[in-house]
Amino acid sequence: MKTVNDVRAINKNVHFRPPCNLYNINELASLWEKKIGRTLPRVTITEDDLLAAAAGMPKNCIPESIVASFTHDIFIKGCQINFSIDEASDVEVGTLYPDETYRTLDECFTDFVMKLKDEAATEEVPTKSHVVEHIPIAATCA
Repeated sequence: MKTVNDVRAINKNVHFRPPCNLYNINELASLWEKKIGRTLPRVTITEDDLLAAAAGMPKNCIPESIVASFTHDIFIKGCQINFSIDEASDVEVGTLYPDETYRTLDECFTDFVMKLKDEAATEEVPTKSHVVEHIPIAATCA
C-alpha cells in the first residue's frame, strides 16, 4: 500500500519479489514436506510431456488449452521470475523499502500447519487421510 502514494512508483510496474521467498516448485514441495513431517509422492512432467498434452487438445479446448499454456510458461519457462527489472519502467518493492521486513513462506507454512493441527484437535469426527491417491482424469471439452 505504500507504493500508492510513493512518487518513485508513479507510472512504473511494481514488482514484489523478496529474495527470502523465491522458491522453485521442488524447493516449495520440500519445505512443505519438512513442515508436515512426511514425503509426498512426486510426478515428473517434462517439457515435452506438457507440450504433447497441450498439442493433443482440440484448438478450441478452453480452459484446458489455456491451463496447459500457462503451466508451461510458469513452471518450465519461469516467466514469473526469470526476467530482469528495467529501471526505467519497473521498480522492485525491496529497493523502495529496504528496511521493511517480509513474512517468509517458511513462517506462513508453520502457521498453516499449526492451524491444521488446531482444527484437527477440535474436530469430533476423525480427520481424513492425507494420503494422495492417484486418480486418472481425462481432459474433456464441452
